[in-house]
Amino acid sequence: MSRGAFVSCVAATLLLAACTSSEPSADASGSTDASLSDCEHARLAAALGLSDAAELSLPLDPADEPLADIARDICALDTGAPRSTTPADTGVPSPAQERDAALPAALVRAPALFDPDDSPPGDDPALDELWVVCGQGSASACNALLYESPAGSDYEAFAFSCGGRENLHCSVLLGDPGADAGLLGIEFDAESPAPGNIPELDGWWAACADGSSRACAQLVLSAPGGSAYASFGWTCGGRTTRDCVLLMGDDGAPPALAGRSPQDPPPGDDEYLDQLWQRCGAADAPACRDLATFGPPGSDYERYALSCGWRAVRACARLFAELSAT
Repeated sequence: MSRGAFVSCVAATLLLAACTSSEPSADASGSTDASLSDCEHARLAAALGLSDAAELSLPLDPADEPLADIARDICALDTGAPRSTTPADTGVPSPAQERDAALPAALVRAPALFDPDDSPPGDDPALDELWVVCGQGSASACNALLYESPAGSDYEAFAFSCGGRENLHCSVLLGDPGADAGLLGIEFDAESPAPGNIPELDGWWAACADGSSRACAQLVLSAPGGSAYASFGWTCGGRTTRDCVLLMGDDGAPPALAGRSPQDPPPGDDEYLDQLWQRCGAADAPACRDLATFGPPGSDYERYALSCGWRAVRACARLFAELSAT
């Protein structure tokens, strides 16, 4: 199995496990939101790139609902309370059991095999750097290490366990508020100067800093993947939100979307990514999220996902809900 196919299978398994654990708690609204503790609010806010739990928008987007269940498990670990599982007498496996049954044993055992301060293997300098930063608590570094690591390697197991901690969603587990601001948590604000390397992108940077959601989206779609330009656009000019239109208003579609359509055919370079592309184009928000995670940085796969199928650089679950209501 290729590296890309294996990681895709892991992603699909984790998504399935998360979704099967997301039955809402009983409350007046039928939402899980009313049952969130202060700890869970804080974990979710950090995972979503917010600087404070008060900024958490409720109800959660449907695509983010599984994170609430993961936050409950993590907060239960902190307090020693029982973690969310399916009762044994039902004969139905818990989401964690379903996930573990579908994963290689080395990944299942990873939290017991490693500690966050373990030294990297030393086989690849770039992966060693990601290993160290992942061990220090950067969810974005752990996620990057998981994607880049050879299948079956210690690098992969260390990343999957969030640096020898837990086999859980690393952004929720580690509370990595800088994850969207760059691979190693580089933080921006609206006063951050443009890099000065590409004049056209410097102009979009300035407009994004001034509050143009169109300019921020243009940076996301046209800047080199993983660059400071792209990160500045993705964080709405250092404003740490995932939906610039909600924060700053809609001032038009970016030029990068001109001539694009959700019906555009996938690139054809990877069968699994092509399937995610088609589902994202059909307004499947989780598919867009997975495609953004596993599409190669800077590729059309990634940009198609970030633009919710060449529609807009928005939070896809919210955008699709708005489109279906019109």
